[in-house]
Amino acid sequence: MKTKANLRKDCGKHPAEVFNRLPGRISNAEASMQSQTAMIPFNVVPYRMLSRLWGALNEIDLPPSLRTPVYRTWTYAFDCKLDEMRQPLHEYRNLSEFFSRELKDGIRPVDTDMRCICSPVDGRLSTIGTVEYTEAIPILEQIKGVRYRLDEFLGDVPEFFNSSNRSTKLFHCVMYLAPGDYHRIHSPVEWTIKERRHFPGDLFPVNRLAVRSVPSLFTWNERVALLGSWAHGFFSLTAVGATNVGSIVVHADPELSTNKFTDHHKIRPKWGTCHAKMYAPPQEIHRGSEIGQFKMGSTVVLVFEAPADFEFCVAPGEKIRYGQAIGRFQEKGMPPL
Repeated sequence: MKTKANLRKDCGKHPAEVFNRLPGRISNAEASMQSQTAMIPFNVVPYRMLSRLWGALNEIDLPPSLRTPVYRTWTYAFDCKLDEMRQPLHEYRNLSEFFSRELKDGIRPVDTDMRCICSPVDGRLSTIGTVEYTEAIPILEQIKGVRYRLDEFLGDVPEFFNSSNRSTKLFHCVMYLAPGDYHRIHSPVEWTIKERRHFPGDLFPVNRLAVRSVPSLFTWNERVALLGSWAHGFFSLTAVGATNVGSIVVHADPELSTNKFTDHHKIRPKWGTCHAKMYAPPQEIHRGSEIGQFKMGSTVVLVFEAPADFEFCVAPGEKIRYGQAIGRFQEKGMPPL
């Protein structure tokens, strides 16, 4: 494994300082986020420590007599789908097992049309769009009018990112998983994972208030990015941690450990620190297969190349289920994988 250097050594500790690195003019929405006073609630709360404590509590086994009432209370609060769970409630020994529960076989049919990209998760679509270039800097959209940099989110551009294919564009979409959602992550396409990047970081909330309050939120939170390629070029899937969701599991990478105590307080890595691992050989991943899981709910971000006629078939705000098509293209000739 190799550890990459910090992306930027001149980064300050305040998230609003990311606007100094954005190209072009700051929008009104971005300007409203620059107040350090508005960030005080996010800066003073020890989110990483709270998340570790919550994780420890979740691992405590419950007496069999309490399991069903506790899980039903959680279900009532967060609208879990009990009829979709593989096991009966009393078989989940603790909250961690309940949060990461499996679904019954066949309950989520996976769209097999090779011209479509499937949702990797159950959740709600937050944002979609193309990756725009301003002053040669690739830019993503956090919410309408608020931007963040692709190179600060995924790190240094990998060698296999650069494509001479003029018939493709770069797209992105963000999916939010609520506490009651199914928390496992599945492959949206047939692809090859070549590199894993782990960015230790904060664990700010990723709810609607935080997305509208924390500048460049997804570049500050701890995340695990899987980078590779599919039939049409670059493909990446990034699992972003959040408050109480510091634990991210990647099945192909059992040694990966997130939200570690050594990544906190005085020995906490600087913003942009990245621990990277190249897979040798690369991991061949099939559409719909399980890639990993959150221990609760959080956010998944896709950034990918696709034919220029690719269109999303779902809109921001819509509920999505893993396996359903979220976008497709019309190209008839399919290149070999």
